[in-house]
Amino acid sequence: MKPLLPVLLTALALVGCATQEYRNAEAYCRPPAYQQYPVVYQQRWETRTRPVEVFTGRSRCVNRDIGNGRTESICEPLREIRYIDTPVLVTVDLNEMARDTVIAACAQDTCMRQFGNVDCKSGR
Repeated sequence: MKPLLPVLLTALALVGCATQEYRNAEAYCRPPAYQQYPVVYQQRWETRTRPVEVFTGRSRCVNRDIGNGRTESICEPLREIRYIDTPVLVTVDLNEMARDTVIAACAQDTCMRQFGNVDCKSGR
């Protein structure tokens, strides 16, 4: 699932920069894509990595002078971050990627026919 993250971030960035005409083309393409690839939810277990602070078994101590030739040691345990895998139950739409691909291809095709480019940018 991790390789999809860059693809999703790129898609979100492109949608954020999309023209109103491109968003209109997507809206036109969305209903047939949902008919072709309806929402199909499925629950499944996925592994997620999370940081956990753990004690190392070592300590860091500082000695300080408290007067009359006496010192006091103040020690604190050392900790570090470790990453552990945790199973998480998630709900996913099995058809989301295929549907999004169809919508994007349809929108680009619509833009190409109407504006001569895949971004729906007019010569204004």
